[in-house]
Amino acid sequence: LVPTIGDVYTHENIRIAYIKQHAFAHIDHHLDKTPSEYIQWRFQTGEDRETMDRANKIVTNEDEKAMDKIYKIEGTQRRVIGIHSRRKFKNSYEYECSFVLGENVGQKGEKWIPMMTADNAWIPRSEILQSHQKMVADVDQKEALASGQFRPLVRKEIEQHCANFGLDAELVTHSRMRGLSGGQRVKVVLAACSWQRPHLIVLDEPTNYLDRDSLGALSKALKSFEGGVIIITHSAEFTENLTEEVWAVMDGKMTPSGHNWIQGQGAGPRLKEEGEKEEKFDAMGNKIEDGKKKVKLSSSELRKKKKDRMARRKKGEEVFSDED
Repeated sequence: LVPTIGDVYTHENIRIAYIKQHAFAHIDHHLDKTPSEYIQWRFQTGEDRETMDRANKIVTNEDEKAMDKIYKIEGTQRRVIGIHSRRKFKNSYEYECSFVLGENVGQKGEKWIPMMTADNAWIPRSEILQSHQKMVADVDQKEALASGQFRPLVRKEIEQHCANFGLDAELVTHSRMRGLSGGQRVKVVLAACSWQRPHLIVLDEPTNYLDRDSLGALSKALKSFEGGVIIITHSAEFTENLTEEVWAVMDGKMTPSGHNWIQGQGAGPRLKEEGEKEEKFDAMGNKIEDGKKKVKLSSSELRKKKKDRMARRKKGEEVFSDED
């Protein structure tokens, strides 16, 4: 999906796994491959080939117009034609760009000449995003996959990964996907989508392609998953005890509720409104009044109070050490 209104923020290093509503669409053209061969094909370039045709990667006419932006670097006029890498810059990043050099810009004999790699320059993220957003996103994705998450695409590693989804090593390496059952194919899809150790998993209508036993296993796995999960579904039964936050879409309007919202029907705990205090009770059921927090006294103040107590005792007064 491509947003039509508003701004969408994507973290530079996020890895997202997406499983389509029709899960078998991921493997329909690879039924004569083994699960191991399919995973090797899908990730052999370091990127996920299944995501290369997404709408947010297609360069539109508007994108091309924005990419015509002219940058003034070292007294020359240049246009960016490629982004190759990034590095930390203050609290953000800057990107290594290659250019074409402008001559007679705005005149009849305007020319753009490719520059050498030695002429590459670094442009801050905030600037390059204005003209080359999709190129920046592409570099961010490559960097995210390379940030300490490299996994060798070898048989042993793939077999160990698939074993987490209940797939036998013999089946993963030697069985063609054409001969697998529906449940086994779904497990292959789940294993492949999670190969890059995603921070966020997006499941589109999982109840459409999983049987009850598989849904139970998926629910258990999602509860132990330490990343984020988004489930698009019409089945409240499946998400009832699984999600802490609900975004209900009805008649073109989205109503959030649950974990991070003041009111609603999500399974997560309801947050207290500002000024609203939680009532506390002791073991006998009596309400505990919330008194003011005691102020910690300095050492000199404690010594002074101790002297006062000793003086009062000398006068014959009954004083307790915890009186204050």
